Order: sequence, then structure tokens, then C-alpha cells
Amino acid sequence: MKTNSVDGHDQNMIKFGNLITYISTLGNSYNPSVESISIAALNLLKQQGQTSIDFVNSYETNYKNAVAARIATFDGFDGQVTRAINALRISGVSEPTLEQAEAIVRELRAKRASDKLSADEIAAAKEKGSEIKQNTLHNATFDRKIENFSKLVLFLSTIPQYKPNEPDLTIEALNARLTEMRTKNADKTLAEANLKAARRNRDVILYVKKTGLVDTALKAKLYVKSVFGASSKEYKQISDISFSRPR
Repeated sequence: MKTNSVDGHDQNMIKFGNLITYISTLGNSYNPSVESISIAALNLLKQQGQTSIDFVNSYETNYKNAVAARIATFDGFDGQVTRAINALRISGVSEPTLEQAEAIVRELRAKRASDKLSADEIAAAKEKGSEIKQNTLHNATFDRKIENFSKLVLFLSTIPQYKPNEPDLTIEALNARLTEMRTKNADKTLAEANLKAARRNRDVILYVKKTGLVDTALKAKLYVKSVFGASSKEYKQISDISFSRPR
């Protein structure tokens, strides 16, 4: 279910509280036969609605923190990868081994195997009878970066010549960073799932047909209208209390 802004949900809660306040002043005259719009039931629904919104706000904060924490794990990442490859280049490994490592890095950085040719270069090549095929960029998502970084670390760990003296370039250090990336990525995924679940629960409590907060409020207004009449002062004081729904 699509949702409005947080302000829209909060406004519905404020208006629902105002509706209960006005209805409470009617005393014994407000005596519906339907339990769901009794004062007690309305107050319980108000509490449930506010709790659901509070949960969403809390999970939104957790989600934003998880996103920021995941981004932070990539601080200096490109530079570390570059330094690791340079350490491999000076280690004396064979050219095929180096090419394998560099291919993984290109995947990691979502780069083409060669620079993209200009339109003029493509046209000139075609005039000479050469067919130019250019690789498209890979999606540089966090999942893909982590996956390819894992491949790089695993590959480097199989190369005996890769023994850098720099602490942050050792296999142990690279594995530690990989573990942190995986952890923060999983944390973000969990935080996002929790947020979506909280939003679904809020939307059920506020907007599900017949039993949701909005429909219940409209039913309570209709009851007051039926008891006192559309032109009564009792109904007029609540007639302008409107509620919004998600689009």
C-alpha cells in the first residue's frame, strides 16, 4: 500500500484525537450500539495508531543509520583496492595472473575493459570494415561491489607472491574489511525490511477498509449526524474534521 508523507499520517492522528475530544463532551447522548465506535474503542484505536506511527519513525531512524553505516564501510575503499593491485604488480607475478586480478577490479569498479570510443572513432573503424562492440557498464550496486571484492580477496589469497608489508593491504586486513561490508550490508537489508513491515502495519491500522482508523472516524461522525441531525451544533463541531488517505 502506498503511503503519504509522515505529516499526513500525523495529521490523521491529531484529527482523530480532536474527534474523540468533541465526542466525549456529548456525554451519555453518545451511546452507539456498535462497539467499534464507542469511546473506549476509539481511544484504543488512537493508541494503536500512534504506536504504529512511533514504530515507523523509530525504524526510519534505524534504517537511515544503517544506510550511513554501510556507506562508511566504503570510505577509502577504491584507494585500498588500487594500492592492493599496485602491490600485486610489483610482486613479480606473471602477466596472466595480473590480468586476472585487474579484470576482477574492473568488475568491482564497474568499468569497461577499454575506454569508450567516440562517435567519430566508431565511424572511422566502420569505414575500415571493423565492427566495434563496446561492453556496457555493470550496475555498481553495493551487493555487486561486495561480491567482486570477495572474488578479489580470494584470488589474492591464492598468490604466494602477494605479501605486502602494509598492514591494511594484507589478506587478513582485506578479509576483515570484507566481513564488515557484509555485516553492514546485511544490517541495512534488515533495517529496510523492518521499516517496510512497520509501514504496512501502520497502514493497516490507519487505512484498512471498515476497521481502520479513518473509516472508524467517519463512522463515528455519521453516528453523531444520525443522532443529532446534520444541522445540529453537535454535528457541526465535528463535520469539518476531515481525514486523508494514501494515494
